[in-house]
Amino acid sequence: MKTSPFLILLFLLIFTTQINAQSSTVKASFTVQLREEEGDLNNDRIEDKIILSMDTVDQRRPIQLGIFLSRPDGKLKLVVSATQIIEAMYSNGGKNQTSEYQIPTFIIEDGILNMISEIKGGMASYSFKYQKENFELIHISKGTWDGKNTTTESEYNLHTGLKIDVEKNLGSEKILNKREKKMQLKSLPKIQDLKHTDFQNY
Repeated sequence: MKTSPFLILLFLLIFTTQINAQSSTVKASFTVQLREEEGDLNNDRIEDKIILSMDTVDQRRPIQLGIFLSRPDGKLKLVVSATQIIEAMYSNGGKNQTSEYQIPTFIIEDGILNMISEIKGGMASYSFKYQKENFELIHISKGTWDGKNTTTESEYNLHTGLKIDVEKNLGSEKILNKREKKMQLKSLPKIQDLKHTDFQNY
């Protein structure tokens, strides 16, 4: 006896609905702490803290950046939880295929939170400042190599909108080419709104 195509479609619909319902009930579980950094982020002369944690439930192993600011009573308060700014360890879902780049390093220096990341052909530093009750991206520095004889150093001040690219021969300080352009933004990007893929646009 042949099974009706309608019954097959109905079964698939019910099965998909059940799977979606089950997956929607699974909550993130960022229980594995990867890194921790301390420093004053809001200029109150009290140590604040950032913590990188990994989700052990999601098979992609996403990573959460938690920013904790000190309170007058000495306790820390979570003010930012960003889960898209760092690429998941297994971004394509395959447990044996890790992401292309290493987990970024975070450094607190002079009230600025710096995220140092691997990028294609080099490294980049993204600087965030606590202002208007948000951590906003204010500066980007990049150093890249074309794989042959040329290196490019880039500086982008998001406050002024000025971006400067300087090309040099590998191992030389002589400037081959210097480009300046304005890339003014309507508002400074907030750390919790940024995805790791967004940095390709700067």
